[in-house]
Amino acid sequence: MDEKSSDGAFRAKAFANRILEEEMVGESLAKSTVYLYLRKLEQIAKRSSIGGHWQLTPEIIVRDFTKRIESKTITQATARLERAAALFWIAEQGRSAFDSNSREIWRFECAYNDIISMSIGELPVNLKNTSSEKAKAFPDEAFDLLMNEAFTSGSESLLDSLIFIRANLFLGLRPVEWLNARIINYQHRNALGEHIFQPDGSAKTSPALEVLNAKHSTVRGNGHIRIILLDSIDNEGIRHIQQWIGIIRKLKTDYLTSLSEEEIYKKIYGNMQRTIRRVLIKAGWQGQKPTLYSTRHQAVANARADGLTEKEIAALFGHSSTNTARRHYGKKIAGYSGRTMRPAPESIWAVRSTVAVRPKPPRGEPSPALG
Repeated sequence: MDEKSSDGAFRAKAFANRILEEEMVGESLAKSTVYLYLRKLEQIAKRSSIGGHWQLTPEIIVRDFTKRIESKTITQATARLERAAALFWIAEQGRSAFDSNSREIWRFECAYNDIISMSIGELPVNLKNTSSEKAKAFPDEAFDLLMNEAFTSGSESLLDSLIFIRANLFLGLRPVEWLNARIINYQHRNALGEHIFQPDGSAKTSPALEVLNAKHSTVRGNGHIRIILLDSIDNEGIRHIQQWIGIIRKLKTDYLTSLSEEEIYKKIYGNMQRTIRRVLIKAGWQGQKPTLYSTRHQAVANARADGLTEKEIAALFGHSSTNTARRHYGKKIAGYSGRTMRPAPESIWAVRSTVAVRPKPPRGEPSPALG
């Protein structure tokens, strides 16, 4: 099993052991983990492409990882994930070379050892452009400024931004999660998980939002989906949510969903975010400027102001434990009461009450990075 040595450095099993311990390299990995690695490898290939053409080699993998570490523009968590993806590819391709008795297998072994030997301990834990440096609230004053500008300018980008902001201040989704969100007719359950029925014998139902968790492949995610109850929201609020879902559905294509979360965010929200920034600068906004992601922080702050428990908050915002929102998201003092939805019971049951810890990977699996 891959582990840390006494000095904290990464130590992986020998190349020969890695390629021979399974019938197929990576067969013990979860499908979501393999998918995550393939996405990272695609990004490496794009960075290394010349004229739009690329083909990965062991040397390209090593060179890309070396540049990433030397630049110190990535975090330790990102480096752990990229290293795991690189070792996966090298081992998989090395196994193919071994099976075909290729004389080139030494190239994969050298690359494997080079990747293992690189230390990431000096990389930053957080970058200055992470959420810790961004506004962790979206106050009403900012929304009012944007609304006033929309009345006078009629900017389509600003109008779209306001629809998103209105919807997400209720729900606090990660922006990319809207791609797969849908309104459902939810059947209510009691504490035992049994369906609740009305006096006339019909099941108790209400609108709810089903969300595919963006972080479900890592230890920070709260299962594959979460369900947010909409029974406390008025018809206007439901309309705002439906409006944004409608806009997202028009933008959703197979090409868009094949991109990384960062690329999806840029394509859908990039122009909207720039528009918001321009308006706030023009209005003379002082201090940190709210972003579209700040709506998620504000929704967490609102949940705290409404007295939701840590478990309910974790379930509502797609966290696997009560620790994440407590450490990284909006504070109660910035919250507005009376604006919070509730998570479905099954989403609450999926939350751990303890601090999230990195699980030990299955035999042969490199440790995944926290996403």
